[in-house]
This record gives sequence, C-alpha cells and structure tokens, in this order.
Amino acid sequence: MNRILALLVASFVVSSAAVAQTTAPAAPAAAPAAAPATTSKAAENKAKQEMVQSTTQAGVDTTGARATAKQQAKTTAASRAVGKPTKEQRAADTKASAVYSQSGTATAAQAKSNTAISKEMPKQTVNMGTPGAEKAMEKAAKP
Repeated sequence: MNRILALLVASFVVSSAAVAQTTAPAAPAAAPAAAPATTSKAAENKAKQEMVQSTTQAGVDTTGARATAKQQAKTTAASRAVGKPTKEQRAADTKASAVYSQSGTATAAQAKSNTAISKEMPKQTVNMGTPGAEKAMEKAAKP
C-alpha cells in the first residue's frame, strides 16, 4: 500500500514538473542556460527521492521485508545475550524432552504395571448380535 502511494506521489510530481516546463516562457537559446536545467533536474530528482522515502517510512510496516528484518535483528540480539549451552546442558535437555523412553528400568516397571492392570480387568466375552448384549449396552449407556 505504501509503495502504491509513493508511486502516485512520484507520478504527480513528475506530471506537475512536466506541466511547469511546458507553460514556462521559453528561455533564450544559449549555452549557459543548459547548466541550470541539469541542476534543477538533479534537485527535482532529489526532492522526489526524499518524498518517496518519507512516504514509505511514514507507515507502520507490520509485514514484509522491513518488518522481517526488524524481527530478525531483535531475535539475533536476544540470542546473542544468552550464552551457548554446555554439552551437559544439551544432554540434560535432550533427556528431559524424551516423552517415551525406549529402554531402562522405568520402561520395565511401566510394562509390569500395565500387565498387572490388564490381568485385573475382567474379560468380557459378549456376542454383540444377541438381545442380552443389546440390553447390557443400553444399561451401560444410561447414567
């Protein structure tokens, strides 16, 4: 959106400069008159650049390359403030982040616990197509 606005402003400046040049009285054709035209052109270009810069920098940029660069600069500064973790810290973090351990005493104890719980549960052998099974299911479904 800011780019579109900047382009509109720049095109307005160019068109107004073209109109001003065509309506101005003709200067006598002499060699010294060419030098001021180039300096005015340079000054005009510089004014255009300043207008475009001020227009593009005026808006708050929350998306795009400028916002991304600002965010990257912030995160880089924050990451530099924090020291690098030692090898022991990284190993401890890796062990702490493991949700399911694959071996060890904890796994064996959990497997024993799961086996004991499953043996305690009564086994239900119900034929799902019988009227007795349907009644049992209705009874279990009602609070």
